Amino acid sequence: MRTTINVPDSVYRRAERAAKSRGVTVEELIVAAFESAVVAEADGVSSAGGVKLPLLTSKRPGSLDLSKYDFDDLLA
Repeated sequence: MRTTINVPDSVYRRAERAAKSRGVTVEELIVAAFESAVVAEADGVSSAGGVKLPLLTSKRPGSLDLSKYDFDDLLA
């Protein structure tokens, strides 16, 4: 598929340098980055590098009140 995107000049110049250092074309670099973002999204990783919660599914979803828990015990 062919599409057109607008990329700031400074970003494109950085992409050109990155592509050259990897020995690929700018198009190949962009496609690889796009694929990586799509796969990460499907795997539950956000574009900011974090993860989407919950990481673990629960048979009994809800919340846990830790307001009375003494976390200092963990540090002792």
